[in-house]
Amino acid sequence: MRRTEVFEMLSRLLQFKTIKDSQGNEYVLFAENKLSDPIEGIEDRTAFEAVENHIHILKDIKRKEFDKLGSSAKAVGEVVFNKLQLTCPDKKFVVYVSLKLGDSMIVRFHQVWDGEEPYYDVTSFNSNRQKMYCFY
Repeated sequence: MRRTEVFEMLSRLLQFKTIKDSQGNEYVLFAENKLSDPIEGIEDRTAFEAVENHIHILKDIKRKEFDKLGSSAKAVGEVVFNKLQLTCPDKKFVVYVSLKLGDSMIVRFHQVWDGEEPYYDVTSFNSNRQKMYCFY
């Protein structure tokens, strides 16, 4: 990956927009998302945001990389979480950074919606093949 691509990818992680549904719920999405308001038919707001808000950072993670990426994953998650809080101080968020051996590092987020559970149970992800970091 060229240096310019790294900075472009990092900047994509820190740019957000909001859209509304027909009931007036306001969703926070990565700015690059193509959706615009109003949107219809969202039954699970948490799942909607979590699915729409994910960016693959690294692909085909090797064992040597996997063991070293934990501190980087934590740093990226903290930065995204802090930027969300600064951008939308009236909302609460959960940010996930997942690592999967042979697969990807993914950053994903959603708001904390009343009456809805978090998208992931992070305890089920931690093994010698995958790790999940959560910020809320």
